[in-house]
Amino acid sequence: MAEPEVLLRPEDGSRVASITLNRASKLNALNLNMIRLLHRAVDEVDRRAGRFGCIVLDGAGGRAFCAGGDVADVRAEGMAGGSLPADFFMEEYALVHRLASMPERTGCCQVSIWDGIVMGGGVGISAHGAIRIATERTLFAMPEMAIGFFPDVGLTFKLSRLPLGLCVGLYIGMTGARLGPWDCMRAGLATHFVPSASIPSLRKLLGSRLSGVGGGAAEQEAACMACASEAGAGEMPPRPTNAVLTKENVAVIDRCFAAPTLEGIFAALRAETGQFAAATLQSMVAACSPTSCKVTLRAMHAFAAEGVGLGHALSMEYRLALRFSTRPQPMSDFFEGVRAVVVDKDRRQSWRPGWSQLAEVSDEALEAFFAPLGAEGGRGELVLDGPHAWGEHARAPLPPARPAGPRL
Repeated sequence: MAEPEVLLRPEDGSRVASITLNRASKLNALNLNMIRLLHRAVDEVDRRAGRFGCIVLDGAGGRAFCAGGDVADVRAEGMAGGSLPADFFMEEYALVHRLASMPERTGCCQVSIWDGIVMGGGVGISAHGAIRIATERTLFAMPEMAIGFFPDVGLTFKLSRLPLGLCVGLYIGMTGARLGPWDCMRAGLATHFVPSASIPSLRKLLGSRLSGVGGGAAEQEAACMACASEAGAGEMPPRPTNAVLTKENVAVIDRCFAAPTLEGIFAALRAETGQFAAATLQSMVAACSPTSCKVTLRAMHAFAAEGVGLGHALSMEYRLALRFSTRPQPMSDFFEGVRAVVVDKDRRQSWRPGWSQLAEVSDEALEAFFAPLGAEGGRGELVLDGPHAWGEHARAPLPPARPAGPRL
């Protein structure tokens, strides 16, 4: 009998438990079954509030933490008028919020191990936790522009608040730039660097140290931070020759992505004389949906505002996700983008409107993405109004997931 696609395992005699994404043949990409199993794993942690000081989130197989969401089926059902887009994105975004608010509910700290590929949905279930471990094998990206989507799972919120600033967040989200461990540390996406060979030592430290830690979330987080620092022995990943977020490149990003419109960003990139700006412009025109870029720009500016919380951003992202995943061109490029990248894999996306018709992605068209849901919202709006939202007793029963999840 095959193992479940999510494994929940307590470490013997310690206050640490592991949640492992167990779909290695698909690079641990999230499907609806995995999302539901993850909800049940969080249910178990909530039931045992105070029992665990730390949850270690990792991926099976050695190649990826999680390569994103399994969007081919979402596309197929979106085209056919099925319920999967509403189910998948509502339950995924609710899961992101539950994981992010777990310390507030239970005092439990989340440590995510980015050993390998971490993209899309994998970023969403980990980036809002306190500790994100990069290794020498980390490859980070939010590549949604290439599939006619947007950097979702709370990344419109997270990227708007990077230590390097909103412009760098816009660059990462709007270009799908691939970042190694040095860039992840530089951007503040990863909090610690631990060589892959030292991950077992990190686990042992967590198991031994947390057994004697009392108090609440702050104390658990401080102990986990100390363990991560010790396991990494103060090492930093070496700066590669192809580093993206160098001082010089960040200066270009800050000048160009400060423009309030996509047209302004493009004009600023064209005005630069260096190779980095030219390559950025070329990569966006070659692989990014103009509609996706404009929606992302508007969302990230809106969610960067003071007082906006992750729950609000995820609720708005749910509106965006349904508009993208259920509407054909020219209203959305999602069907075409997923076809080109995931289904046919020819990477010959035909965007409508294209880059020569940017004005057709009008303010009115953008407003329609953010408007309250109508008929397309078969499950209504996603309401995330507190840390207990979507908890086991606060949500409608989820349909059965197969295979059944493990219990602690």
